[in-house]
Amino acid sequence: MRKRNWPNRKNRKCPDCNRMITYTRKDAFDRAVGNNSVCKSCAQMDRKLTVDTIEKMKQPKTIQHKKNISKSITNWWEQKKTEQTQSLRMVKDNG
Repeated sequence: MRKRNWPNRKNRKCPDCNRMITYTRKDAFDRAVGNNSVCKSCAQMDRKLTVDTIEKMKQPKTIQHKKNISKSITNWWEQKKTEQTQSLRMVKDNG
C-alpha cells in the first residue's frame, strides 16, 4: 500500500507540555487527535520501567533464585503429569 502525501501538514500541541507536534500524514494526525497522544519526550518520561530497573533485570540471577525457579518448574510439570494420568484413568474407566 502506497503512503499518501499530505501537502498541508497539520500541527497540534502536546497535551502535557504544549510542545508543537508536526504530522506529515493525515491518518496519523487524526489518530493522535482521537487518542490524545503525547509527544515522544513526554511518552519517554512516562515509562513504567526506569533505565536503572532495566539494568538490574539484566544482571545475572543469584544461585538461590535459580534454585527457586527450577523448583517451581519441576512442581508445575509434576502437577501437569498427575493431571494427565488422572484424565487417562477416567477415560479408561468410562470406556
